[in-house]
Amino acid sequence: MVVQDWGGMELLQVFEDEGRELVKLTRKAEAARPVPECPDWTAADLVRHLTGVYRMVGLTVAEGRSERPSRAELAGDDTDPVSGLAEAHARVVRLLDEAPAELSCWTLWPAPNAREYWIRRMAYETLVHRVDLQNAISGTTRGSAGVEPEIAADGVDEMVTGFAQRYRGRLRAPVPSTISLSDTDTGRRWWIRLGPAEPEFGRGEIAAGTEVTARGGELLLLLWNRRTWDGLAVAGDEAPLRLWRSDAHL
Repeated sequence: MVVQDWGGMELLQVFEDEGRELVKLTRKAEAARPVPECPDWTAADLVRHLTGVYRMVGLTVAEGRSERPSRAELAGDDTDPVSGLAEAHARVVRLLDEAPAELSCWTLWPAPNAREYWIRRMAYETLVHRVDLQNAISGTTRGSAGVEPEIAADGVDEMVTGFAQRYRGRLRAPVPSTISLSDTDTGRRWWIRLGPAEPEFGRGEIAAGTEVTARGGELLLLLWNRRTWDGLAVAGDEAPLRLWRSDAHL
């Protein structure tokens, strides 16, 4: 297998492994089980969502689509949801493995390399939903993502420098504030600046009224709103964290 290396990490392998584990968990989860931290979602809803995501990415990569595929194009045989999920996941792994380095296709936000973008995006999409299924099965909320520190840190980076851009249209604070995020495992740092205008995001050290210091796997789930900051080292104003928890979602 040709493995995507992002900062020394084999993210295509992460995507493949996380997806296989997720499929195993799907076979254990009762369809009607609620998913903690995902209001109104059941395990069955999560499986439908992720199958649709995999079909969307598969079509985008296979055909080099320049625009997002329509919902109607993502229909498939869903008589066996677990098999449908497994097949859709395996197809995207294969397509990304075989895709040319210069692949050109639609991405959710601008990216210099579409193949590397989708490998990274699918790795963390799958990882977070694997945690969701574990939470659904146990009925509790995990505090950390349960991955290697470098992978967790890159997941935080993907959120701050990538996925969080999708919140620009809705994330507003009446009073300007800055959240600093420090990863105790790797020493990496990021920041989020909130205010009346569009939010800003970046890497590195910055003066902030809210400082969160935690392990990367904890920060990753915090940013994905899969856990609260209870038990983490938080200095300063918690109001920006409450705003993130209420508004940083699609």
